[in-house]
Amino acid sequence: MWSPQSPTSSRSVNGGSAGALPPNVREDRPQAGEAGGTVCPTAVPEAGGTACPTSVSGRTGAAGLARLCVVLLAGATLHAQNRGQAEVALQGYYLGGDSQSLNTTTGAAFKFQDFFPRLGFLSGSFEGYGAQNRLQTGENFLELRGAPWMGHRWTVTGGDFRTPASLVEFPFYNIFTPEIAARGVRIQATHQDTQYTFFAGQETLSAGPRVPYRILAPQTVMGASAVRRIGKHLRIGGRFMQFSSSPRDMADNPNLFPAGRDIGLARTLSVQSLYTPVDRLKLYAEVSRPTAQGRSTVLSSITGVSWESKALTLRVNYALQGALYLPLIGYFTGDRRGPFAEMRLRPWKRLELYGSASQYRNNLENDPNVTALRSSSGSAGLTATLPWKFYANGQISTIGLSSQEPASAAIVSRNRQFSASLSRPIGHHSLQINWRDLNLAMSPVSQRQRATEIQDMYQFSHFFVGGAARWQQASGSEQRNSIYGRGSLQGNAGRFSAYANVEYGNDLVNRTVFATNTYSTTVIGVALRLFRDWNLQAETFRNRLAMDLNPESIFVLGGGGAAISQNLAALNQWSLYFRLTKQIRWGGGLPSESLDQFAASAVPLVGTVEGVVKARTLAGAAYAAGIPISLDGHHTVTTDSEGHYLFTAVPEGPHDVSLSATELPAEFDPGVPDKARLLVQPRRGARADFEVLPLSAIEGTVTGPEGATLEGILIRLIPGARYTSTASDGHFAFYNVREGDFNLVLDTSTLPENSKLLSEPSVPAGVRAGAPVPPAVFSCGIVSSQKTVRKVLDKK
Repeated sequence: MWSPQSPTSSRSVNGGSAGALPPNVREDRPQAGEAGGTVCPTAVPEAGGTACPTSVSGRTGAAGLARLCVVLLAGATLHAQNRGQAEVALQGYYLGGDSQSLNTTTGAAFKFQDFFPRLGFLSGSFEGYGAQNRLQTGENFLELRGAPWMGHRWTVTGGDFRTPASLVEFPFYNIFTPEIAARGVRIQATHQDTQYTFFAGQETLSAGPRVPYRILAPQTVMGASAVRRIGKHLRIGGRFMQFSSSPRDMADNPNLFPAGRDIGLARTLSVQSLYTPVDRLKLYAEVSRPTAQGRSTVLSSITGVSWESKALTLRVNYALQGALYLPLIGYFTGDRRGPFAEMRLRPWKRLELYGSASQYRNNLENDPNVTALRSSSGSAGLTATLPWKFYANGQISTIGLSSQEPASAAIVSRNRQFSASLSRPIGHHSLQINWRDLNLAMSPVSQRQRATEIQDMYQFSHFFVGGAARWQQASGSEQRNSIYGRGSLQGNAGRFSAYANVEYGNDLVNRTVFATNTYSTTVIGVALRLFRDWNLQAETFRNRLAMDLNPESIFVLGGGGAAISQNLAALNQWSLYFRLTKQIRWGGGLPSESLDQFAASAVPLVGTVEGVVKARTLAGAAYAAGIPISLDGHHTVTTDSEGHYLFTAVPEGPHDVSLSATELPAEFDPGVPDKARLLVQPRRGARADFEVLPLSAIEGTVTGPEGATLEGILIRLIPGARYTSTASDGHFAFYNVREGDFNLVLDTSTLPENSKLLSEPSVPAGVRAGAPVPPAVFSCGIVSSQKTVRKVLDKK
């Protein structure tokens, strides 16, 4: 019989009984292979592979290319497990006017995304339009995203693709950097903190209003880059790019190759870095070296610092960019040198102060055929929340421009603008008053414009109604006054929504040096959700277009776009646009979270986890077979005859590996440590070795004369706090005892009444792995309880 024991473990009981349990049975966990244990699972669903022990040499697998082919075939056969979405669209755009022929653009588009469980995301887009009696194509591509292969996650795009010009985060907004759009191939491989990219193709530009299609530009681009995060704070990238055009293409498209950029072949090598020692502070640096045959180029660079907090935002940078910094035709990039700074200060919750300043000049190569431009600008302002729910804003801006054509005198202009606004919500209304004063000091005649505008927006349930009236005055070579009005309406009810915008009057604001293009537009549009996921959107509008493109303002504002004529005649146009779409989803659709994160968990990059388990004894260590090892508490394998275990197809990232305590054979105790935290990397092995301690049993007997009560006698195991009690026949036992020298001590206070111990109260017991422990014997006897009879009185 054994006494009650601690419920936590029978192997280490403080003040409780180890109990007299049957041999080779551990009461706190099942045997390996029984319920609660797994000897060798056939599959690990999360890992996508098996977790059975194999030899180390078998881990190499087949060649990488063959493995990719198998994965592709396997993914293609799992269509039943796919999940994705698609959109089918029919759309058209029709543009006409008083002085132009009717332009029509009509076509269809089909876009889809499909997830394959073992492959990744397969997406595509196919757009075709008939425009001006010609077949035009939109963005047509096929892309496989997130496919695992060779320890990297791959994205392969064929057809139209886009790739950013910045390798790392660009923390400034005063420098325009366009993305590269081309038709060709783009391949990207990513692994943890490293990303490699290669692309090649012919550049494309967007054309066609409202229904944009892509036209091939007369320039081919090719590039290769590598970006890596070093530690937690530094990200650095390097890239090589090549731009090429034929002499005939340059001659046929003079607007796309202005002076200073009329090159047939240019190559750039650039390095960019972003260092964030703390979350709010960003340090950016970039160096770029362009080369062109027979041309003088300058070393381009951008350096700057950015600090962002609730109370203060500060950005400062210095740019030195030659004309061939990024010679992507159709965009104005580079060709500037100078500093820029901006600041936003929030000393109180209701007040914000802001300001910025810059000074630039171009033509760093000193090309005599390029127009020399210089500019200096500055602005300052504040926004404040006033009492009684008033909101105020005020700003002053100045721009100084100098433009000098080759062999001509410089044209200088100094411009200044004051603006202020005051707004307040009143019930369902939002009232606002705007005021502006603009001075244009330009040769030969200066000009001044003033404008005061009052606007209101009324909201009721799902309907919005707004209107504004602007009184404008212009003085210069002539005096002009005008009133300009605009109104808007928007509402939705169930499946139907509509909106309208109306503008009327002579808008003098559109005729300033600050604007590159302006539109005066009247628009009416509707949207309707039809049955079975069909949607209809239609819009008709009439434009009064006034466009006055000033190269100086583009230079100052850092705009983007192809070079076009400076003056465009006013156009009176009308247009009609419609788009009919059908949404299709299958397999539950795509997840709402990031597709890259979803692909990383659903199609993981994998590695291996392995190790050796040894049994530690006083005589040395030996390999332990049949020891269960747990991965993340879910998957278990057992060691082979050499003590080796192996998990294959383990997803990359941190994992917990441990001795499975609930399945450990009864003759072993876990060693220290009994678990490890490993970082698994793709196509690499992580290792964790463990030790187990052999356990033995100590048995014994308490003997006595016939009829003696031998049950319940307490036996202690010293050193330690373990104890047990004898059964009715005097037998006792200690199980799960580690190696060592012990003493079995009989507690004489627990002997039955009228009994005494005849043997020694302590018996030594030496426990050694693989050797039986001789049984201990205690002997006790009966003490006579008869009293002496004494004669005290004798009567005759």
